[in-house]
Amino acid sequence: MSRYRASLIHLLISAVLVGNVIGVVLWVWYPSPTFEAVGAFSIIRLLIAVDLVLGPLLTLIVFKQGKPGLKFDLAVIVLTQIAALVYGTYTLYTEKPDYMVFAVDRLEFVSKNFIDQSQIRYDELRTREITELVPVFARSPEDPEVFQVYLDSVVVHGMPDLEARPEFWEPWAAGADIIREQMKSLDELVTASAEDEENIQKAIDKHSAAHPDLGLLPVGSIEKDLGILFDRTTLEVLGVLHVNPWATKGS
Repeated sequence: MSRYRASLIHLLISAVLVGNVIGVVLWVWYPSPTFEAVGAFSIIRLLIAVDLVLGPLLTLIVFKQGKPGLKFDLAVIVLTQIAALVYGTYTLYTEKPDYMVFAVDRLEFVSKNFIDQSQIRYDELRTREITELVPVFARSPEDPEVFQVYLDSVVVHGMPDLEARPEFWEPWAAGADIIREQMKSLDELVTASAEDEENIQKAIDKHSAAHPDLGLLPVGSIEKDLGILFDRTTLEVLGVLHVNPWATKGS
């Protein structure tokens, strides 16, 4: 067998394995719009780099029929690929978002693995399908004394902030009016580049006919500036908008 054929076989096997993982990630673990919103593609890039590029490339380099130690070399390559695949798959699974939480003025995507689920007070927030993203409204304590206790728990004791505190969670509909108030209209966004303007115009062209009242909520805790686009009337999620959602005219 030639090294090119061996590398091609290696590539095909790796493509099947990585393709299955990516399929599960896109269609099961990271329902729209979470894949873009939480930056899961960075881990996918690692899987592609190691399993689809580096592995077959190393096979192409080291493979020579009858070469002493060939089995050992191939075993090391395969084990490295398996380790990368297991690590990436495990990370994607444990960090997959289960809840889309509105907190104060933004959205946070939260995994059930990083919250105390026993503190969830509403059954509708506790039960879910694996492909379902549960929308949640996190209500900031209105009583000054309760708010001070909450603030101290975060600042002094290092407890999680509002979005990861299920004791403050309520059904999405309970905060509908507050959520709408915090949404930004697309025409009030400050664009920093022609690309921003193009992204906004594409969103308007795509959705405005069926959803005349569009609103945008910023996504927190991520490196990129982006927001989630909603129908402001129905609060239906329409997709991800790649634009700075924080800068608005007059702010």
